[in-house]
Amino acid sequence: MTLRARLLLATAGLLAAAFVVTGGLVVGLTRANLVDQLDEDLHNASLADLSLLPPNQGPADPFGRRFALLLLSPHGDLIGSLASGPASSPDPLPSLPIADEASLPIGVAVWRTSTDGALAYRVLARPGPQRPVVVVNNQRVGTVVFGAPASSVDRSIGALVRTLVLVGLIVLGLVTVIGWLIIRRDLRPLEQMTATAERISAGDLTQRVGVPDDGSEVGKLGHAFDAMLDQIERAFASQHQALRAKEASEQMLRQFVADASHELRTPLTTVRGYADLHRAGGLEQPAELEQAMARIGSESQRMGALVEDLLLLARLDQGRPLRQEPVAFSGLVDDALKDIRAVEPERPISAQLEPDMTVTGDEDRLRQLVGNLLVNVRVHTAADSPVEVTLAAGDGTCELRVVDHGPGIDPENVEHVFDRFYRVDSGRSRDRGGSGLGLAIAASVAAAHGGSIVHSATPGGGATFTLTLPRA
Repeated sequence: MTLRARLLLATAGLLAAAFVVTGGLVVGLTRANLVDQLDEDLHNASLADLSLLPPNQGPADPFGRRFALLLLSPHGDLIGSLASGPASSPDPLPSLPIADEASLPIGVAVWRTSTDGALAYRVLARPGPQRPVVVVNNQRVGTVVFGAPASSVDRSIGALVRTLVLVGLIVLGLVTVIGWLIIRRDLRPLEQMTATAERISAGDLTQRVGVPDDGSEVGKLGHAFDAMLDQIERAFASQHQALRAKEASEQMLRQFVADASHELRTPLTTVRGYADLHRAGGLEQPAELEQAMARIGSESQRMGALVEDLLLLARLDQGRPLRQEPVAFSGLVDDALKDIRAVEPERPISAQLEPDMTVTGDEDRLRQLVGNLLVNVRVHTAADSPVEVTLAAGDGTCELRVVDHGPGIDPENVEHVFDRFYRVDSGRSRDRGGSGLGLAIAASVAAAHGGSIVHSATPGGGATFTLTLPRA
């Protein structure tokens, strides 16, 4: 059975029980009141003067035939009577006590039935009149008994019961219909919660009940249900994001190991090849041996530089603290420009450096950062391609811009420009130098100093790298 049906049945049952109890009390009190009124009328009728009744004659009907009158002799024998009701069909007389019963109490109304048991009477006995002595059928009247049939009370109570039953059924029906509508309206949010829970169980975590918190229990439940769903969705989103980050990290780790292995394999192969060639006696000539040693030295230097770069990236990834000391950044950039001018004196280089720019950090790492940016220009652009370098102060920051006018970076490769071991050429050619770690190291060093590097396309072709660092 549904909750709606149970609530409706409970409400209807309680209301019906209340009607029965209330109706019983109303009927009982009304009947008691009607009986009291009948006793009062019977008492008033018993005060009538019966001394004027003609002797030896039956009593007349002085009470409008509403009450029955019984005249008893001093010995309790019935010597005269007057039945209640119409003359054409009088009511049966009330029965009187027989010999073995107690006599009727004087002045107190009691219940008696009619002689045929069809009617109930309220009877009241009074002593017969003594002065003058009333005689009926040659016998003196000792007791006068007045009887009021309770049929009027029964009719009134019957009409009241029928009215109460009819009104109760109508009210119960109306309350049941109205209660069903109210319960249906108030329980509709619970149905919405059920439907929402079913849709959520199907995988749609964006579903919400949308029940406003109006202060009711159902409103509070709907609000709490939506709040719980918000937390669950955030938890699932966070977990999903963590899983994706974990997968991306694992993929990056696998790619990093593969790239590092690839970069180290070539110099190791070269060194091992020359060593095997020497052991096989293939380097007997001094010139050949000198050339082999030179190649082994250059490849060892290349391999050492690569290992140093990898160690630096590992330390930066672990968040190891760098040196924190004031660094004259303007002089550092000027030194880097002198280095590139010495290597490529024919390259047009224009510089606008704001003097006395100071940052806080590790000078060696910052020199490596700026050097990588300029080496990136030297490696990927022609020797006669112009370069503009500007250093300006920002809002609490210093901004270094390195602008070249080379071939630039294709849009599909821009998002990977700071990835480790990333080069545009899939063949991993080293004809133009570099292992694909320069910009990755630059971005990591900048982040370790609380700054950032962003790439943008140079108008007219080329690449622009903007380094932002907090000033000391």
